[in-house]
Amino acid sequence: MTQKNQKTLEETAVHPKFDEDIAELKKDMKSAKLVDWLQNNQQKLMVGVLLLLMGMFAGGLWSEQQQTKKEAAAMMYYQGISLLDQEKQQAMLEQLIRDYGDTAYATLANMRLANLVDTEKHLRNIMNDKKLTPELRWQASLDLAEYFIQQDKKDAAKLVLNEHVGTEYKQERYALLASISEGSAKKDALQKALDASSHDEVLKERLTAELAQFH
Repeated sequence: MTQKNQKTLEETAVHPKFDEDIAELKKDMKSAKLVDWLQNNQQKLMVGVLLLLMGMFAGGLWSEQQQTKKEAAAMMYYQGISLLDQEKQQAMLEQLIRDYGDTAYATLANMRLANLVDTEKHLRNIMNDKKLTPELRWQASLDLAEYFIQQDKKDAAKLVLNEHVGTEYKQERYALLASISEGSAKKDALQKALDASSHDEVLKERLTAELAQFH
């Protein structure tokens, strides 16, 4: 054992609380640094707390405002659909869309108006609303294609039907394609419609009968 190590051992033996004292000193130093940091950054901390409180307050106001907006949209929607005068109903529902376009009642208003006036405009409003579920947008696209077919706008219908739809909507999509196709293209669309998931037995029977004419 070296003299240096021996001396250190002797000092530790004489002062058994040496390590504890060192640890306590380090703790005091850390505490002092923390107090010093708090004092130096007191203004920043106050600003941070103030911003946090303002954020919580603003969040509460925003939530309350959203609820108020939703209630106002609901009231306008139900008032609108209860009107017997079609022009007044249209005017109120269009006002709802302008004022409360980010609520679910605007979607309901577009659905209602699509059956009254400007069918393409209101169905496209639904199709282009990325906040809505894909199912709603897919159905709107099929409704628009059907509307174009009724208006004898086959090219416009085909453009809409080229868009992707979910599995549960493929039978209707191919059935609409078949209705505006000829020859092998019609046969292919009919077969794809029958191969797709089906929830409409009447439609399935009609498709089967049409496909049978090609045999």
